[in-house]
Amino acid sequence: MRRISIALAGLLMLGIGGWRPSRVDGTTCPMPGGASPLSEARLLALERENGCTDDDAEPVQRAWPDWAAAAVTGGDVPPTRIVADPYPTLHSIVVDAEHDRVFMSDPNRHALWSYERLATAKPRAVGPPLTSIRGPSTGMMFVAGVTVDPKAQEIFTVDNDIGDRLMVFPYDADGNARPKRVLTVPHRAWGVSINQARDELAVSVEDPREIVIFKRDASRSDQPLRIIRGPRTGLGDPHGVHYDGANDEIVVANHGNVSGRQAAPGDAPRRRRSEGPGSDEPIVGGRFEPPSITVYPGLANGDVGPVRRIQGSRTGLNWPMALDVDVQHNEIAVANNGDSSIRVFRRTASGNVAPLRVIKGALTGITGPMGVAFDVKHDEIWLANYGDHTALVFARTAAGNVAPKRVLRNAPAGSPTVGFGNPGAVAYDSKRDEILVPN
Repeated sequence: MRRISIALAGLLMLGIGGWRPSRVDGTTCPMPGGASPLSEARLLALERENGCTDDDAEPVQRAWPDWAAAAVTGGDVPPTRIVADPYPTLHSIVVDAEHDRVFMSDPNRHALWSYERLATAKPRAVGPPLTSIRGPSTGMMFVAGVTVDPKAQEIFTVDNDIGDRLMVFPYDADGNARPKRVLTVPHRAWGVSINQARDELAVSVEDPREIVIFKRDASRSDQPLRIIRGPRTGLGDPHGVHYDGANDEIVVANHGNVSGRQAAPGDAPRRRRSEGPGSDEPIVGGRFEPPSITVYPGLANGDVGPVRRIQGSRTGLNWPMALDVDVQHNEIAVANNGDSSIRVFRRTASGNVAPLRVIKGALTGITGPMGVAFDVKHDEIWLANYGDHTALVFARTAAGNVAPKRVLRNAPAGSPTVGFGNPGAVAYDSKRDEILVPN
């Protein structure tokens, strides 16, 4: 019983950080003045409340029962302690060199942050953002990939695991802002990229291992134009995606995990659910394949094989997360989370090939990278450091154990990170007196 009680308490502690205020019917609470800017203190208070308590908001029923009137023992009991990271945790990153802006997603605080391109922080100081899109009206949950359309000055982001939405905000959005457009996307979407030449966007989906192509301005329940999916594709837990308009290609970073669910190919009609319980997708044996970078034609559709594949022991790929393509210098940069490095490959490379350059080592400050982005105009490469509350800037041609040119901090130097990545369970080890959290 002691173990069960502590495990339940742990679930409550971990759940608070990711919970969003809403009505009992699931709709978003109205904000005063139609989502007007809120103070940080008020915003934090709203995030911790269940229901709308603002003076201008209509009263709503709370999601928990009236414990005082209920015939049960208990109540609205605050936790003894909370394990949570109070600072932003940077996930994906994109640079708009023409407007001197950098945008980053933050799944920990359910936010999008933008900074001046040359923003830096003193060693113990936190760099102030230009904007911080955050609050219940944004609809963001476990926000993952982010990209921008510099022409329309719009920010695109997708929710991973929970939410199943792509949300679009204007550049000048700040605070508790509602999105301009919302598009329903498949469950477990992770990356997003825009092809300006085709006026389309690509979304990577971890499982059932697919790349889904929409019109750039798609919204609500608009159907995809094409889906790359099936056993021939070589997709395995895809994460980073780049829709290369210059070369009309789709470049994908794969972890290599292949689950036992065998989805219908992207160009095939959905299977009808068989009679009785169970899924309409046949179950086959799952497997672990080596991580890879796979490349597809821009018009690829259905169960198609990649035109190129970078895979093998010489690549050093290990949990490759986001990637970016420098079409001017014909290079691919990958945020290699497994060994805390940036790996740069020739764009046209294929097979078991070594990278052109690797940025790695104690001087780099790279810790658990998630996002990477080229800034070709200023000959730089940016990295979102998921394990250290920082964004790092290196020279584009940097290699080896080199210090970054600039460091942008979202927390005081040395602030610990809990390392949560959408925790879904918790357990207590009574022998070692430890709380175990799978992510």
